[in-house]
Amino acid sequence: MAVNLSAGAGLGTAFDSLFRAVLGISQKLTTFSSSLNSLKSTLASVKPIVDDIEKLNMALDRPQQETELFIHRLREGEKLVAKCSTMKSWELHKKYSYSKKISDLENSVIGFFEVDVQALLVRDTKQVLVGVHDMDKKVDKVLAILKNTAAV
Repeated sequence: MAVNLSAGAGLGTAFDSLFRAVLGISQKLTTFSSSLNSLKSTLASVKPIVDDIEKLNMALDRPQQETELFIHRLREGEKLVAKCSTMKSWELHKKYSYSKKISDLENSVIGFFEVDVQALLVRDTKQVLVGVHDMDKKVDKVLAILKNTAAV
């Protein structure tokens, strides 16, 4: 299984790579079926949101640093899924370790949306409010100028 680790890959690319890897392996392996199915379900539910975040970040020219840690975690998750696919059936000690790591990966995805995205949302909302406030001041100035011009 090929692992996409291109340095310039953004959030959407890293997410899609992990999602494809999980989809591919979950159909082949029954060893991790519950962990992988749970992760697959979580990834499927947030995929549209990740796609929107990626598009909006590009449209708004947002720095990739906002999501770099999460992108790194997704890439590590893709490597983990690749390792799971090469595990032999007699390597029971690895099964427990990999199952735990898959659960940790899922918790990391959930945590990103529960903490990081919420913080970004608050910051973005504040930026919008500042922009609206600035626009309001400018409109007030234009109205004052128009009022003064009409009075003359």
